[in-house]
Amino acid sequence: MGYRFLDKTAKIELTDVYTVRLEFDGQVWEKAELRRMFPISDRDNYISVIDSDEHEIAMIRSYDDLTPDSAAAVKACFNDYYLIPKILKITECSDKTGMLKITAETDHGHTSFRIRNRHNDMKIYDPDRVIIRDSDDNRYEIESLATLDRKSWMLIMSFL
Repeated sequence: MGYRFLDKTAKIELTDVYTVRLEFDGQVWEKAELRRMFPISDRDNYISVIDSDEHEIAMIRSYDDLTPDSAAAVKACFNDYYLIPKILKITECSDKTGMLKITAETDHGHTSFRIRNRHNDMKIYDPDRVIIRDSDDNRYEIESLATLDRKSWMLIMSFL
């Protein structure tokens, strides 16, 4: 049995913070959930749609395969489910107790967090996107090292 891929005939509407209503192939799923197959490395492609029993209904290859309204509903669902604050500026980066401490401004406000192992918890993705996992398992993103101000860049680069 092959995968069913959604296309522009599918209608997806946001019904709750994490659930959507899906109409496709003459069927309706009232509380479908969406899961990115590659939430870090390929956020916009290959999204699984599952029913309330966690059985896969279908797959979304790309937002381009959906109508603009359905694509917007999928993106809105992910805004809270996959919340990864984006680091805009780094004000402190120090390693005093064996754990790296970072203080930063994000798109969700000021924050300070610790990283246990910078070699495992700080990953660079092509071309210069960085994902950081803190000691509480929260994730933060630097969309592009090139967009950081000089001080922020110098602070973070000494630990990457």
